[in-house]
Amino acid sequence: MKRTFLKTLILFLATSVVLSSCEDVVELDLPEGEEFLVVEGWITNQDRPHDVILTTTAAYFDDADPAPATGANVFIRDDAGMETLLAESSPGVYTYPDSGIVGRSYQLEIVLDNGKRYLSSFEELYEPVPILEIYWQLSEDEPNDDNGESLDDIYDVLIFTIEPAGVGDHYRWRSVLNEEEQREPFDLFVADDEFVDGNPITEFNVSDDLYSQFDTVTIIQERISRDAYEFLSLLQTQTAFVGGPFDPPPSPIRGNIVNLTDPNDLALGFFGASARDQATVIVGVE
Repeated sequence: MKRTFLKTLILFLATSVVLSSCEDVVELDLPEGEEFLVVEGWITNQDRPHDVILTTTAAYFDDADPAPATGANVFIRDDAGMETLLAESSPGVYTYPDSGIVGRSYQLEIVLDNGKRYLSSFEELYEPVPILEIYWQLSEDEPNDDNGESLDDIYDVLIFTIEPAGVGDHYRWRSVLNEEEQREPFDLFVADDEFVDGNPITEFNVSDDLYSQFDTVTIIQERISRDAYEFLSLLQTQTAFVGGPFDPPPSPIRGNIVNLTDPNDLALGFFGASARDQATVIVGVE
């Protein structure tokens, strides 16, 4: 009887030790992760200054906003030999004072205050493709509230354009609603001319958004390079088309910027040239 009790006591104590050890706090020494330069910049045919925004990536578990990369020397040069040093107009924002010239190619160079030097590929500024007409029409989607009651009319905004002859053109479209650019992943719309080369494109809906009466909508049509198209397509794949079991694994998206002092130092983002045309309509107003 005593021997049975002793065995039971030993088993209880051993089990208690195992269970209590499961409650120990485990301190994980996680690496901070590498810091990368992030570049966002486009030069266009629009008559206005153009900004190049430089930031650095934060650690994975850091909720802080990306830190601006200040104190850099930033240059834009063209294929005619003209080079411009950009002024840092605010922390991490470097401003090119002019518009781009159609037919020229442009390159971005960045020298950080730590001596790292980055260089983009040359990007050609093509002839813009005009939007010939912009208009609205009632949407075929029937808007209802949670009780199934009909709501006010909703509208699509469509454009008419003609794609120039010659396969190899690439495009991006953006929308501005009531003076605010729409920048969610599904607002990014890019395409090439493989199936529409040289044809008029009618009733072209370049936005998934639905609009209400008196909304002011601007559609921006951009002719971009193949490299820019491929970068933006991959960017959308990894931001908008996520959540399914067959999604591609996320990975850093290489742009067109390399580190000349250390080829293994990855630079994120893209410097591009964009030939833009835009048109505006007020929804529901004849």
